Amino acid sequence: MKTKNILKEVEKEINPFLKKLKEQNYVIGIVLLGGLGKRKFIDELSDIDLTIFTFDKNVLDFSLPFEFHYKLNGRVLEFNVHQQVLEKEEQRDSWNESKMEAYSRGKIIYDPTGRIKKLIKNKTKFNKKNAFNRLVWIIQQYRWRAQIHSVRSFKRGYPESSHNLLNQCSEMLLEAIYLLNKRYLPHKKWILVYLKEMKAPWNKLSKDFKNGILIKNYKLSDIKRRIRILDKIYKIILAKIKEQYKNFPEDPYEYYYQNFVQVNKKTKIDKLLSRLNKNINKKDIIKLKGYLCFDLIDTKDKLYKSMSFDSGIRRHENVIGRSIKYERKNKD
Repeated sequence: MKTKNILKEVEKEINPFLKKLKEQNYVIGIVLLGGLGKRKFIDELSDIDLTIFTFDKNVLDFSLPFEFHYKLNGRVLEFNVHQQVLEKEEQRDSWNESKMEAYSRGKIIYDPTGRIKKLIKNKTKFNKKNAFNRLVWIIQQYRWRAQIHSVRSFKRGYPESSHNLLNQCSEMLLEAIYLLNKRYLPHKKWILVYLKEMKAPWNKLSKDFKNGILIKNYKLSDIKRRIRILDKIYKIILAKIKEQYKNFPEDPYEYYYQNFVQVNKKTKIDKLLSRLNKNINKKDIIKLKGYLCFDLIDTKDKLYKSMSFDSGIRRHENVIGRSIKYERKNKD
């Protein structure tokens, strides 16, 4: 069951109020938000959200509270009057994501100086670098939370935590979709609804998300069912990310911790490892890295010296032996 869109009726009803607002000396801009904005949907459950901009010098003249209720044609409308001081907003470094989303979908109805339009354009400009970094975080975290930690939580005896992790993964995947569409996340009540506004394949995923967020029971079989559905969405998202970002890292987890967790993007041990024999397989490199890190071996000299200790040789004889042989062969 869906409610009826009464946008045209409400617009007609509130026009006298908006007209009076434009006549006030303290009002220098009006923006309609929510259903009155680009969503173009108001029903009997909706609030009337709008922003009034004023100058700092006129703040004391601003007479409206944030919220008031008014009965129109048998309906009580709740008005939420968001109040912004233009100079302060122009000087603010940035808006948070919810504010950017709200104003990017707002409708400017009064802006005699043009400063409101310019402000909103500047503050809601999509930041591709931030989006890239956020997508790296989402992709590197998805595997851990969905495919690993959710199952581990079940084995520890916490199936409710398993489902909660998968709920988080659903939200992460939805955020990735919005980022790929250069859009900011709306209020949670609209996130799934707005998928239908997007082009394929995003507008086709509503059913998958519906099944993916559904919790049938607290058995491992249901947890794995949800993982399979979310994995399907994840693969579509990852493919689109690689299409849109040609420089997206092959190993997002490694990229993330190197760029955002380590104080040095490439450590001395990383540099030492990069010079080792390329024929050593990845599994052996991981073992060798563990040995170097645990014993704080970050130079070739320390590596050569370590070969004199029987414990190190016994644990990593083949790997370190091949590495040392290669290093000595290629030593300047």
